[in-house]
Amino acid sequence: MIAWAWLWACGGDPAPAPPPTPAPEAEAVAPPPTAVLPTVSCVLPVREGKTTTPIAASPVLQHTREVLVDVVRRYDLDPENPWAVVHGMLALGADVALSNGVPAVDHLFAAYAERRPEGGVAFPRKRGATRIEPHTDLVFKALTEGGVSFDRTVTVAGQPATLQELFRQSVVKTWVDDAAVSSDGFGDLGWTLQGIAACVPDDLAWTAVGGHPMTLDRLTSALVGDLSRQTQFLRDAIAAGQPVQKRKQGIFSYACGGTHHLMSAAYAVARGHGTPGDRAAVEAEVAPLLWRLDLELQTVDTLLPKHPEYADVLLEQRMKFLGHFLETTHKMVALGLFAPDDAQRAQMARGADELVATVAAMEQAGMFTDASLAQLRAKNEQTFLDVIGDAAHAVRGIDLATGAGSLRY
Repeated sequence: MIAWAWLWACGGDPAPAPPPTPAPEAEAVAPPPTAVLPTVSCVLPVREGKTTTPIAASPVLQHTREVLVDVVRRYDLDPENPWAVVHGMLALGADVALSNGVPAVDHLFAAYAERRPEGGVAFPRKRGATRIEPHTDLVFKALTEGGVSFDRTVTVAGQPATLQELFRQSVVKTWVDDAAVSSDGFGDLGWTLQGIAACVPDDLAWTAVGGHPMTLDRLTSALVGDLSRQTQFLRDAIAAGQPVQKRKQGIFSYACGGTHHLMSAAYAVARGHGTPGDRAAVEAEVAPLLWRLDLELQTVDTLLPKHPEYADVLLEQRMKFLGHFLETTHKMVALGLFAPDDAQRAQMARGADELVATVAAMEQAGMFTDASLAQLRAKNEQTFLDVIGDAAHAVRGIDLATGAGSLRY
C-alpha cells in the first residue's frame, strides 16, 4: 500500500467537530448575546489587476485550456452538483448558464441557500448526500471574485432576497479568538476572509455570534499569522538547504496544500487589511511556494512508475498542484506583492509547461472521457470531484498566467 498522507484534496468533508462539554448542572450558564446582522453593505472593488509577466499562449497551452474547458462545460454546469457549479463559475464566469439554462447565481440560491436565525442567508455544508459548500463561504468568495453585484435579487426558500444578506451573515458568524475560530479551523477560513475583504475597503468592526468582538484587520492578521506558522518549516529547510518530505505536516495538511490560505491572505493585505508586518509576511511566502514546485512534482513522479494502478489519482494530484500554483503565483503578481525576477519567471513558466504535460498524459490515458469519469465517480466520488474542480482551477490559472484573466481588488 502507498502512504497517502502527502495527498491533498480541496473538497473533502471537514472533520466533525468534537462534542461540546456540557456545563455542570449546578452552574447557571448565561445565554450568549443575541447576534445582530451588521448594516454594512458589500461594495466590490472596480480596480483590476493582471499579471505583469504573462506567459505566451502557445498552441499547446491553448489546447490544454480547451481540453480542460470541455471538462468544465460537461461536468461543472450540472445544476444538481452545486460544488461543481461554484468551480464552473471560477473558470467560465460567475453568471455562466447551467445545463438547465438558468444562470449559476440564481440557481444556487433558489435551490440550495437557506435562511438563518440571525436573519441572513447561508449555504449548508451538505443536504443529504449532496455536497454544497465543503469550505465555509465557498459561494460567497466565488461571487465576490466573479464581480456579481450584491444588490442583485435572488430567491431563497421561495422568497426574494439579496446577496447583501449572504455577506452580512458571513460577517456575523465569523470570529477568531487566539487558536479558536468560527469555522473548521484556520485552513477553512480563507474563503471567508477573501469574501469579506473584497466587500469592505476599510477596517470593519462587528460582534459575532456568541458575543465575539471582531475587526477585519484582526481577522486578516490572524490568518496571516497562522499561514506563517504553517510554512515556517519550509523556510527553515530552504535556509538550511535541507530536503522536506511531505507527511501532511504544517501547510500540507490544509485543503489544496494551503494555496487558498495564501491566496486569501494575499488578497486581504493587498486590499490594505491587517496590521503592520502582515504584507511583508505574505510576501515572504513567495519563495516557499516557488520552491515547492520541484517537491510536489518529485513526490508524484516518484510514485507513478511504482504504482501505475493509481495513475488516475496521481495525475490528478499533479494537475491540482500545478493549476493552483499558476493561479496563486499570478494572483500575487497581479496584486503587486512581488515582481518576479528571471529565475522566478522561469519557475512560473515551468509550472505551465508541467501542466501541459500533465493534462496531455491524462488525455492520453482517456481520463477525461465520459466513461472514464463515470467509472472514477463510482470508485471514488472525491477523486471525481477533484478532477472536475481542479480542471476549473487550472483554467483560471492559465487565464491569469497568460494575462487573459484579471483580479478585482
